[in-house]
Amino acid sequence: MAHLMIASKDIRTLDGLYSLNDLHKVSGASKKHQPANFLRLETTQELIAEIENSSDLRNLAVNKTQGRNGGTYVCKELVYAYAMWISPKFNLEVIRAFDQAQTEQPPEPSQQSLPNPIKDYEKLKLINDVAKFLGISESIAVVSATDIMDMVQTIRNYQQQLAKIQTSPAWVDQTIERIKNVTGRHFGEG
Repeated sequence: MAHLMIASKDIRTLDGLYSLNDLHKVSGASKKHQPANFLRLETTQELIAEIENSSDLRNLAVNKTQGRNGGTYVCKELVYAYAMWISPKFNLEVIRAFDQAQTEQPPEPSQQSLPNPIKDYEKLKLINDVAKFLGISESIAVVSATDIMDMVQTIRNYQQQLAKIQTSPAWVDQTIERIKNVTGRHFGEG
């Protein structure tokens, strides 16, 4: 399922469905465009029936929930229909957001290539470099296997983050924007 962000706002999801309430807020929160009004339309009811009668019944078309994260959650097809109902401009914004979310999806773990294993001489060099940094001047350093594995895991984590940044520069910009929005701070600006 694609992570959906419209106008720098995250659209919540629940069980593969998207929050119609979040879409309503992002669209301008006009009273006439409330989700309940959309769901009452005859054309919307017919579309829901078609979706639920289709052979692809992985999820319900609509799920109304109560509570803290409550609201109306709908399938992708109804997200498109809701956006079309609001305006062509909002419809285009939603389509582009879904397209962008699809292109930014990281590859499945089985498709990712594992980093090249560290060769023994590289491990020894790494251990010696760490020993020198710690001020150990003897030519032999004893380091526990757990400490070595922790160092290797840390290096692999850095490699994965660098690969993510190199393959998806937009991820960096989106992450910075999300941090700005959450903290209310604008880094590097006056």
